[in-house]
Amino acid sequence: MPNIKIKTLHIFFKLILFTVILNASDLLKVKNKEILDNQNQPVFLNGCNLGNWLILEMWMLDYAGRGIHDQKHFIEILENRFGLIKTNKLMEVYRNNWITEKDIDIIKSFGMNTLRLPFDYKILMDSDLKPFKLKKDAWKWIDYTLELARERDMYVILDMHGAPGRQSGMDHSGEVDYNKLWDSKLYQEQTVWLWRQISERYKNDKTIAAYDLLNEPWGSSEKNLKNIILRIYKEIRKNNDEHIIIFPGHRSGIDFYKNIRSTKLENIIYTMHFYPGLFGGGPPTIYTHTDFIQNTIPAWVEKMNQFNSPLLIGEFNVVFKSAGGGEMMRRYFDIYSSNHWPATMWSYKVFKTNGGVEKSNWGMVTNKEKLNKVDIISATYQEIENWFKYFGSLDYAIDEDLRFWMTTEKSPKPLDSLPPRPPKILSPPGTSDLPALWHSKDIGRPLKGGEVMSGDTLILYGGGNDIWTNKDQFRFVYQKLKADFEISVKVNELLYTHSYAKAGIMVRSGLKQNSAHGMINIFPGGNTEFGFREKSGDQMKANSGPDLDWNNVKLKVTKKDDSLNFFVFNNDDWIKQGELNIENWGETLFVGVVALSHDDSQLTIAKYSDIFISKNE
Repeated sequence: MPNIKIKTLHIFFKLILFTVILNASDLLKVKNKEILDNQNQPVFLNGCNLGNWLILEMWMLDYAGRGIHDQKHFIEILENRFGLIKTNKLMEVYRNNWITEKDIDIIKSFGMNTLRLPFDYKILMDSDLKPFKLKKDAWKWIDYTLELARERDMYVILDMHGAPGRQSGMDHSGEVDYNKLWDSKLYQEQTVWLWRQISERYKNDKTIAAYDLLNEPWGSSEKNLKNIILRIYKEIRKNNDEHIIIFPGHRSGIDFYKNIRSTKLENIIYTMHFYPGLFGGGPPTIYTHTDFIQNTIPAWVEKMNQFNSPLLIGEFNVVFKSAGGGEMMRRYFDIYSSNHWPATMWSYKVFKTNGGVEKSNWGMVTNKEKLNKVDIISATYQEIENWFKYFGSLDYAIDEDLRFWMTTEKSPKPLDSLPPRPPKILSPPGTSDLPALWHSKDIGRPLKGGEVMSGDTLILYGGGNDIWTNKDQFRFVYQKLKADFEISVKVNELLYTHSYAKAGIMVRSGLKQNSAHGMINIFPGGNTEFGFREKSGDQMKANSGPDLDWNNVKLKVTKKDDSLNFFVFNNDDWIKQGELNIENWGETLFVGVVALSHDDSQLTIAKYSDIFISKNE
């Protein structure tokens, strides 16, 4: 594949000068590989997602570490405490303050003209117990978004992020481990019916650029996905609605949409979400993004030439300054625009415990100061209401690096002049005997690791693709314990082989790759996580914890009777992150520290000191 050269002012002015004023008499339309207005002029859609507003993701609220996995759990806690009516009032306060006019003005200041609006079906439908019945205020929030966009000459992409029955089992669909859309005719009928209602209301609304039918619908086969998407497409077209309709890709891509002969498809585009350096493609470095730009994108250009269609990049983000930051994001926007592909980054706003723009940043804005959080499990109604109101008044830290690169005429540096890659570590430089009672093992047959003792520091070399799903790959240094215990360590270093490389304390029921376990770990970016597999063979779950300063990373696990408790040291105190019942784990536990590269073509380095174990024999 030939390298893609970054065009500078040409593409930049396309982004800025072709922002469309919404006075057109016709809807946007697709012609071959372009999106056109009523004057047959190209429209270049670039923008961001309004995540965590009309469907919640706990990590974006900096709340996942409190044992609340998803929106369903979050709202159930409120309903159980305050009842349905008061909970609805609280969520009204939340939505009134998470996104305001100020936020849309900030987005506009980044040179963006498009808002992708993720929404949950529950903002429209009264309840699962009353299918095919809209709420009295069903259209309030979509109407509000359209009004904000229309006033600023912006477009909106309607994105059903959470469908009836849920389409993936992921937290971003609204409910973890719930994936019933594909097996339920009722949920499928509700989904089709909802899109018919949306179409009937908005079929002539020029502010809407397109309908994004299902976000990341990965919970079933490509065939099932194609069938329900075609059903929705036909239903919308029955309304004489000519809006652009977006066909979502699967994990495997979009090839399964080829050779559709039963339906004449008009005014459609396809969509994929690209996160190289975060979810595949290697570690989050400039090199990973260079490979993606120079090799993967040209392959997609060829594919879309075959489909004769644009490709919506519905979600993407570089996240890490070390991986290119705002400059790399500008490269992506320019490249996508040069191919007439609309692009909306994830996401506009993400809250952080300590606040401020850091070296890793998912949002265009975050809280400026330390986040003032309340515990919805114990806080009063008034405290929670005030917390939600606080979202609308807090000061923002804006990613000025990103805003600069999104609005400047300055050209990003070429990617073909990078220094050589640092070499991968393929084997430990040596081995050391471990102290008495300690053992080591590669779990799940990863790239062979090892360990070296240097004074009181344990240097652990580990490979492996992941500690996740229902099987693990990593390096483990451990003791066999039967009694109650406490173990604590200081993590001094973790080599950045991938953003999901891990170091931390693990307690396992066994040494098989699918054994039950609990773990408190840190990632290279300083963010922490409590992960667990309650029963051997089960899928893992995890809750995010606070971001830690690498100058003082301390982790701890305690066992008392049938309970494991997991802690991080933060703000001069041990903060509990999770608890596990291990009644059925057996008499002997395997307790120690781990190293995971999350890239089994190389080893990471995890350095531990102050390893302390006390046992109640």
